[in-house]
Amino acid sequence: KQVATGEYYRNMVRKEITAEVKRAWAYYQYAANLCSLYREESELAVRLQEAGKLRYEQGDITLLERNMATTLAADLRTRLMQAEEELQLAVRRFTWACYADSPIVPADSTLALLPGVTGEAAPSEAHLNYFRSVADEKKAMLRIERSRFFPELSVGYVRQKIAPLSGLDSWMVGISFPVLFFPQHSRVRQAKIDSYIARTEAESNIRQLNNKVEELSVALRKEGEHIRYYTTGALPEADALLKSATVQFKESETDITQFVQSLNAAREIRRGYIEAVYAYNISALELELYSR
Repeated sequence: KQVATGEYYRNMVRKEITAEVKRAWAYYQYAANLCSLYREESELAVRLQEAGKLRYEQGDITLLERNMATTLAADLRTRLMQAEEELQLAVRRFTWACYADSPIVPADSTLALLPGVTGEAAPSEAHLNYFRSVADEKKAMLRIERSRFFPELSVGYVRQKIAPLSGLDSWMVGISFPVLFFPQHSRVRQAKIDSYIARTEAESNIRQLNNKVEELSVALRKEGEHIRYYTTGALPEADALLKSATVQFKESETDITQFVQSLNAAREIRRGYIEAVYAYNISALELELYSR
């Protein structure tokens, strides 16, 4: 029973290690795309700052509008630095998850959805087998303690030769039984309590596993709806808004205030999509870990 428990535990840990590597990869994907977003926005804000400075010198905009462009550029530079630090952290986490001695940088950082569990998710056999095996192990220990009340039989054979004599072989048959039963009664009671606790914990862990699988399935469906909201409506609108605002600003058909508002709105939508993809991928990985 102990050997079986160890094998089930190994299978469970194997799934958890694989899931941790996938989590680290999903985190790197999130950090890389967030860094790319702020780098692109920062470059756009720098061009806006230069244009604002030129227009202010020409008297086309006010000092407030020029300061607004400068503030936006400084804010995005700070966000970019923070995103780059988070990306380095993601590399270290991925390296650690792979048990590597040197940094490992994934070759692909494309923002993509991980495949989810198809069909109705069922609890992981690796986890279920481990929980049940621990309870079975304690039950086996209880049977061992109860068996110590019965007599023990022993049979032995001795072959010896003492020169010049030979043929001094002998057989021994014996029986032994406990004289005092009180200590063994205490050990049996303790084993019975341990078996009951192990069985109760196994039932509780199995119930929690079922609930977790159900909750993750619901969360994955909700995240999927969130992703569809972005892909079918929000992202195209953000691209159109940014493109239109850029064209109007180049042709001096809009002021800096409106352009900054459009830029911020588009950025928040794109950042929201990156975060939604990361949340979906984490839910998919957790469901994969705790289900078959």
